[in-house]
Amino acid sequence: MRHPQGETVIVHPYLEDGGRDDYNNPIPGWGADIPRPFCAVAPRVEEEDQGGHNRTMIVEGYDVYDTFDSPVGPYDEVTARGVRYAVDGQVARWRNPFTAGPDGCMFKLKRVGG
Repeated sequence: MRHPQGETVIVHPYLEDGGRDDYNNPIPGWGADIPRPFCAVAPRVEEEDQGGHNRTMIVEGYDVYDTFDSPVGPYDEVTARGVRYAVDGQVARWRNPFTAGPDGCMFKLKRVGG
């Protein structure tokens, strides 16, 4: 499903064979970037306990909504709002059983460490 007021995210597809080392063994890497315009990007917040009764809400990651045929996979990384994130878990894809559309997918993003 497309969101006309949505944002563009960049998918960085994971490749098991992104190159070869000196001994001709495959090296994991990243494929060519794939821009995905018109995605809905929603923050996922979590409470951070600061001792006592003080709690602060922090952004833990994002939920991204795209079309059913989105090329994103569970090992890919995605740049959203200028920051690179890892896809967290499987990509949930659905088809609308009542009408011819809209179909879509949703995936969660978490911050990449390192």
